[in-house]
Amino acid sequence: MKYQPYNNFWQRLHSSAKNKGFPLRVMFELTYQCNFNCKHCYVPKSYRKIRELKTKEVFSVLDELKKIGCFYLGFTGGEPFVRKDIMQILWYAKRKGFEIIIYTNGSLIDKTAAKELKRIRVNKVDITIPAMSKPAFERISGVSGSWEKVFAAINFLRENKVPLGFKTCVLKENESEIKGIQDFARSLGALHRLDDMLSRRLDGSEEPFKYRGTIAKCRTSSHSECSPQGEAKNPDDKILRSAVGLPQNDGNGTYESISVNSRLFECGVGVSQAAITPLGELKPCLMIDSPRFRILREKRGQSADFKVAWLQLKKFVSAIAPDENYNCNKCKLQTYCKWCPARSWLYNKNFTSCEPESRKNARNSIQNF
Repeated sequence: MKYQPYNNFWQRLHSSAKNKGFPLRVMFELTYQCNFNCKHCYVPKSYRKIRELKTKEVFSVLDELKKIGCFYLGFTGGEPFVRKDIMQILWYAKRKGFEIIIYTNGSLIDKTAAKELKRIRVNKVDITIPAMSKPAFERISGVSGSWEKVFAAINFLRENKVPLGFKTCVLKENESEIKGIQDFARSLGALHRLDDMLSRRLDGSEEPFKYRGTIAKCRTSSHSECSPQGEAKNPDDKILRSAVGLPQNDGNGTYESISVNSRLFECGVGVSQAAITPLGELKPCLMIDSPRFRILREKRGQSADFKVAWLQLKKFVSAIAPDENYNCNKCKLQTYCKWCPARSWLYNKNFTSCEPESRKNARNSIQNF
């Protein structure tokens, strides 16, 4: 009952963002660099060489996000704490009034960083826990000593009363440890999210699928499903019921509309949420790597041009609608399927395909229900 005022506030804020069309929630990829070498990661290692925005450029983007109405801000990567200016960025964002969640592997958070995060008053530090046992943990992270660093970081954050959340991907290496991870999170009073469906890499590589675990052994929590952006979903929801077509750019910055006018990005992409790359480009979400719309002007460091980029993204997304390939409303797997336009994009760079991994996962869900 005590959460009702907050829920009402969120509902009003969400409705306002939907009706007025501004990015209420944005995921900001500060870097593609990472100190871990997880084989199942959806970010290709080649991306780690991509140039990043400088500190003042990040500030400029945050200024524009504030002006346009963004309220919820997720900082992710890569590993955001690889950036030496991460605390400067977090302080700047907090002083601007953003609600902040940091998505991290946690290994670079020491006592000093934990105390600073307490002072900044971030809303949550969301840490990926691949396993409870040291051998399995370090086989997954690919880094010796990572187990000690991550669990030490969790203790530092707890000591400083920094709100925590946890996430785990279901892998062959951690199948037997999922319950232990969930029990650990529960003992700390923290929400744990279980991602039982891996994704292709942003370059289309299927290598992550080699490391996936068996869903039947891991379906132990009723609140464990999550999206690529890490937000909990109700397992009873019907996820993205229709397929979409990719509109063609006419060369003048506009996109050809498809005849059926129906929104398919139920997650809010292009209406109330989006993502920003380390280069400062606006894109639909973390998993859809194209198109990208420039935020900063040609000369780096000048004032941002976020509003123009947002309008371009909205126009692109609003032009996407079901085409003749739309079959989800006829599919018996619909209720259990996690298909989304992003997964279709990673499958073959269009938004129309019935992505086979989603279908396979839905079948397994029915068998294990």
